Amino acid sequence: MNKLIVVSGHSGGGKTSLMRQIMKNEVVSFTTRKPRQGEIDGVDYKFISVEKFKELKEKGKLIEQVEYSGNYYGIDQEEFENKMSLGNAFVIVDYHGMQQIKKFYSNCVTLFLYTPYDQAYNQMIQRGDTLDKVEQRLSTYHQEICNRKNYDYVIRNNYNKFRITKELIEKILESENF
Repeated sequence: MNKLIVVSGHSGGGKTSLMRQIMKNEVVSFTTRKPRQGEIDGVDYKFISVEKFKELKEKGKLIEQVEYSGNYYGIDQEEFENKMSLGNAFVIVDYHGMQQIKKFYSNCVTLFLYTPYDQAYNQMIQRGDTLDKVEQRLSTYHQEICNRKNYDYVIRNNYNKFRITKELIEKILESENF
């Protein structure tokens, strides 16, 4: 049975940048939000309509779903099974998504990645998010930080320490036989 690493953390913490350098097999979530500049459908997210989301939900095809900042996010069973059939994989979800995935697929390791608030704020501004969007997405920062105690591993991603954080995650995966 292939293993899954479930990665969570607040917005702007470096989850996607780090994991994409470490592993190639990503379970891609869908979202009903509009793509950000530079995002690619099927790579960053599967961008779907609210109608398509409701259809997937009604047919019982979702293994994980959440509403965040007025948009729906989730993973459909077909995407999950396709990626897991290829080998070990990773997925990036929030705390509620992590709980749902653990119930659905027990062969997983959970990792919480975080940065100091001001670092996350600056990172999101640098990637082009609007001030309103940054403040909205970071409004849950402190709540998300409190949830870190429920993860197998917790890593602080310090500014200018990308390589060290990447090596720590690789060591965790090695110790977990990924």
